[in-house]
This record gives sequence, structure tokens and C-alpha cells, in this order.
Amino acid sequence: MTTASAVPSIRRATSTDAAGLSAFAASVFPLGCPETAPSDLAAYIAAELSPAAFRALLENPNVLVLLAETFAVQPAAAETKPIVAYMVVARSSSHPLLSAPVLAEFRKLYLDPAYHGSGLADELMQSAFAILHAEGLRPIWLSTFSGNSRAIAFYKKWGFRIVGTQEFVVGTDRQKDFLMLYDPDSASGPEFD
Repeated sequence: MTTASAVPSIRRATSTDAAGLSAFAASVFPLGCPETAPSDLAAYIAAELSPAAFRALLENPNVLVLLAETFAVQPAAAETKPIVAYMVVARSSSHPLLSAPVLAEFRKLYLDPAYHGSGLADELMQSAFAILHAEGLRPIWLSTFSGNSRAIAFYKKWGFRIVGTQEFVVGTDRQKDFLMLYDPDSASGPEFD
């Protein structure tokens, strides 16, 4: 992990970023889970956060992956650009418990803990909202672990509201997620010119 002293830049990920995204995702995913058995975490990471899984996302024209990276110089090493956050947006993603005909989904949003409270998550959200706004903003749904009060408060700040629950399976561990919905016709969210 890095320190938050470097200012990250946000860009759209490409298929060449799959391995880097996989390594970063594997390092931060366990931080957002409740107490989960290492074997369940390993099974989920192998299935859902592998380089092949990210490559499939990055090659899907319906999916947008934003990543934040920083320039850092390590002693006696070339300049590197470590990933410090990423966000996955599905432009069209239905959910059986939600009745809106066309929905977008904020599927993943993970940050290096050193960047919590830095404003980087807000920058990623603003970027994702701006892209969807340019394409015709529509209701957006997401799910987040029901015990992650920090994430729930963050999404509420952006105009999402809890509309239900769903099961989220990590390996064999069945967890409860809140379904949250942003409706541009009724929510107070980001402003666009």
C-alpha cells in the first residue's frame, strides 16, 4: 500500500491494467468484509478478482472501470504508478428486486486505506456520475455490506437510499448486503452544468 502524500490521477482502465487491478483488488477486498474465513476470501478472490475476471470486465463495452494511480519513486527503482483505487460501473444492469426499466450499477468502489477521507472516493463518484450524465443519467443501484457504516453513509451523501437487502456470497459465507438506489428524479446528488 502507498501513503496518501502523492496526488492520484483518475483514468479509464484498459485491458492492459487487468493484472494490476487484480493484485490491488485482492489486497483491499478483505478489508471491506466482515470476519470471513481465509478459504472463503481466497475462493472469492480467485473467481471474481482474477486477472481474467478483470480482463472480461475491461473488454465488456457495457462496463467502465475507472482507476486512480499515483506516481511514486522507489529507491533504486524506476518510476512506478501504483493503483490506489478503482471503481466499476455497469452502464446497463438490471436487478430483480428493482422495478426501474433501465438501471446503471456502481458495482465496486475500493480505495487503499491510506486514501480514506482524502476526497478520492468523491472524485471517482463525480467522474462516474459525469460519464453517466453525458450518456443520459438514469437510476443507479449498488449493494454494500450491511455492516459497513462508513460506506453506507458515503453513498447516502451522494443521494443513494436503502431500498432492500440481498445475499452476497463470499466463497461459502452468506452475507447480507443493502441494496441502495439513486434516482435522478427524486434524489439530491451531484450538480451538472
